[in-house]
Amino acid sequence: MTVTRPLAVLALLASSTGVAEAHATGRAHILLLPTHLYILGGAVAVAASFLLIPLIPSERFRRLGALGRRLGVVNPPAGLRWVVSVCPSLLSLLLVLSLIAAGSRGSGDPLANPLPLFVWTVWWIGLTYLHVAFGNLWVHVNPWSGLYRLVTSGPRGRQWRAQPPLAFPGWAGRWPALLLFLAFAWFELIHPAPSDPSLLARVVASYLVVNVLGMFLFGEGPWLQSGEAFSVFFRMISWLSPLAVRVPTGSCSECRLECRSSQNCLDCSQCLSADGPKAVDVTLPALNLLSVRELGLSGVAFVLLALASVSFDGLSRTFFWLDLIGVNPLEYPGRTALIAVNTAGLLGVFAALALAYAAVLSSARVLSGPGGGAGQAPGAFVLAIVPIAVGYHIAHYLPVFLVDVQYAARSASDPLGRGWDLFGTGDLHVIASFLSDPFWVYWIWCAQVVIIVVAHVAAIYVAHLRTLRLSPSGRATMIGQIPMTLLMVGYTVFGLWLLSTPAVG
Repeated sequence: MTVTRPLAVLALLASSTGVAEAHATGRAHILLLPTHLYILGGAVAVAASFLLIPLIPSERFRRLGALGRRLGVVNPPAGLRWVVSVCPSLLSLLLVLSLIAAGSRGSGDPLANPLPLFVWTVWWIGLTYLHVAFGNLWVHVNPWSGLYRLVTSGPRGRQWRAQPPLAFPGWAGRWPALLLFLAFAWFELIHPAPSDPSLLARVVASYLVVNVLGMFLFGEGPWLQSGEAFSVFFRMISWLSPLAVRVPTGSCSECRLECRSSQNCLDCSQCLSADGPKAVDVTLPALNLLSVRELGLSGVAFVLLALASVSFDGLSRTFFWLDLIGVNPLEYPGRTALIAVNTAGLLGVFAALALAYAAVLSSARVLSGPGGGAGQAPGAFVLAIVPIAVGYHIAHYLPVFLVDVQYAARSASDPLGRGWDLFGTGDLHVIASFLSDPFWVYWIWCAQVVIIVVAHVAAIYVAHLRTLRLSPSGRATMIGQIPMTLLMVGYTVFGLWLLSTPAVG
């Protein structure tokens, strides 16, 4: 395994430092993959996984899709149930208010103030990792549900909960959540100073107020299901987890949202907040995607936006992109000068991905015919893109997370910059040297490549299993999946190229 040339380039580039942006350490360390080996190997692995499908009987795939086991049923007493449903969220609210205070009154250094480090590292990156492992945690620890349930716990409050002042319009779908997520992506990727502590404190406080008002106006369930961006995002991430919390079908039949079906619902915010037992199930990672109902157009757009935003984050830092927009990477002008062109770039990547997905569906319909299943349900097959979006999110942010989580631990001991050492981490020495150590760099590369390739392979099998549910014809199913497979192979190449190409810090 010869990686001498990439490591020599890395050693030269890693000696520079980057300006703090949305990610506190940015991409000051550029991880260059042995491109010819990894990109080709990754693409071949994804393509081969599709070619192996005909060798496996369809009945075995169907049994795989039904694989799972119930770990147990949780049904705490009524008094304890209320505490469990309220306290984690109230503690989260207390933490958010403390971080807002730290952002407003603490150090102006993004690497010393806990607010940007907790928002961009612990929450945006770390909590995503936890959702992949343990399922939908955000529905329990978001900082607004506890306040809403506490205020509406009395007789008049329960009446308010049963009949909110406004009905969330059905035609709105998840478009409000999508617009909020787009605003978040723009702030993270394009705004000149997303890690400025005082500015970020105002943004977090504003978002907190918006969601509290949204819940009191439209009700907790409808707002979390369709209006709050990260309830939608983290719920999407949790579909990849081997764990899931389900409620009995009887609860779903009374749900005012979208759960009225014969199957037990999966992580619905309103059903989970209702009284009654909750079952904890375990299955293989990503198989919970088979239990998700077909998404509407707004849900399809949200999944595509999640993938487009993290893709543009990688693309916008590359020398290729800077050359395309006429910027010398050695004379990088900063974010302010690139607001307009990067805004157009973010929207352009989103539009290009949406057009590519539409073309895939159209081609699949033509190839598979009316009974082929593939391409017949856009909201069902977009779920196969979820593993790709999550996989690239994990791989893309991995080097940043490994360094910035150390800064977050250190900053927690002195949130206001007064010289405190509350948790004994104030003198923590942040170790970033492993990003210039050939041994660790190589294994980080390998981890990133494995994550991306495994995510694409999982996407292919999820697409196949969902297609089998719509069409019993194995031949039509395979033919109809060819366009989606080509898209996935192409995105594998694109994702690995983003990790391998030179980029600014």
